[in-house]
Amino acid sequence: MVGRSQLVSLSTGALNRPELRFSEVLVPWIMIVGALGFLVAWLVVAIMEHTGLARYVWHLPLFFVGLVVVFSSLIGMVVFP
Repeated sequence: MVGRSQLVSLSTGALNRPELRFSEVLVPWIMIVGALGFLVAWLVVAIMEHTGLARYVWHLPLFFVGLVVVFSSLIGMVVFP
């Protein structure tokens, strides 16, 4: 079984690089984190609209942008501390 310290040491090599390489394309970490934050915020707003909680939000597009920023920041802190 791999210990936590070994797992962290394996992932630090990949996390120290500013980009991920997909064949010939370099994709920055911030793009992946931003896309994940966008998808999570989209899911939260969709659930809010389905349950009727979106009517309590004053400006839903502005709330969505705020959620994207919050979730991207949280994901970024977890993935790239």
